[in-house]
Amino acid sequence: MTLLEIRDSEILHVLHETYEIWSAGLSRANYLEYNQFQRTHNWGRRHQRFFALRSGGEIAASCKSYDIEVTARGKTYQFLGIGAVFSRPRFRGKGFGDQFMDAYRKWAEESGAAGILLFSDIGPDFYERHGFQELSSIDFSIDVKEARSHGGANKLTMPDYTIEPLEYGHIDFLQRNHQRWLSRRPFGITRDAQYWHYKIAKEIYLHQNSKLSWPRLQLLKIEEGGKGGYCIYEVGGSIMRILELADGGIGAQNLWSAVLTQATALQIRKLRGWEGNLRELSPGFNLKVFLGPDNFQAEFQGQIHYSERDWGRAMLMPLDIEVEQWFENFPCPLMELDHL
Repeated sequence: MTLLEIRDSEILHVLHETYEIWSAGLSRANYLEYNQFQRTHNWGRRHQRFFALRSGGEIAASCKSYDIEVTARGKTYQFLGIGAVFSRPRFRGKGFGDQFMDAYRKWAEESGAAGILLFSDIGPDFYERHGFQELSSIDFSIDVKEARSHGGANKLTMPDYTIEPLEYGHIDFLQRNHQRWLSRRPFGITRDAQYWHYKIAKEIYLHQNSKLSWPRLQLLKIEEGGKGGYCIYEVGGSIMRILELADGGIGAQNLWSAVLTQATALQIRKLRGWEGNLRELSPGFNLKVFLGPDNFQAEFQGQIHYSERDWGRAMLMPLDIEVEQWFENFPCPLMELDHL
């Protein structure tokens, strides 16, 4: 069977069936609008496509496919990202899912891609059968409820930081500091200004339209003496979820100190996030080294706890021999905002 790209009219048929799985709390009309905006966005028009496998003229299985660029130690690799893999209900149990993945891999090889990246929400077994390997997929949590000094405020020394809702006006700052930070990572997805706009637009749309409690993303920003860094986070109740923490030259110590200070100001009890945020703490993974010899450090009891992530599990299919060595990296450097 041949993998074929599908267009708007047929995409709508698929989306009506995927609504129950991936609605993210949107109404059906908003869900269709949300996907339409992604396809017509400047970045989406150039980088996002829908592919399908047909049976008897009907779509049996489909996916979203993304053309992405991955940087590893200064070298650029052309990759494909795959998401929303879906077999239509009346075609299930007939092997179309397996046929689809085999056809997609063949197409990726013929297109010259260095590899395929995906984030699985169903567990790794299905994708492992088709040549994907799991990168480590670990969640961390840090209990910060004891992070208080005797005087009610800590004594950390750091550059001033600001907190603002994440907006399009932050894109230049984000792109600049993300590029600096990415140059020191073992690998990661390259983001240009349009990609940042695409990502932020998706988050804002969900915040404004989802019936779920979809928090607005916040930006903790540090900029001093030509150096910078940021943390993108969301707050739900007494939990702060760190989506991305990137040191663009300001120093990981300053970023973590600012995050912990903000967490205590908001009376946060727990920090959570993907393991990639902890890479700068390797090999000891001990936050106390960032806190300074004061009462704040003495009272901080926040141990880092780990658990296996059951959604967004990063998986990679290497098609270039150089990519195979990326599996040796721990913790996995990919961030939550890299989720396709």
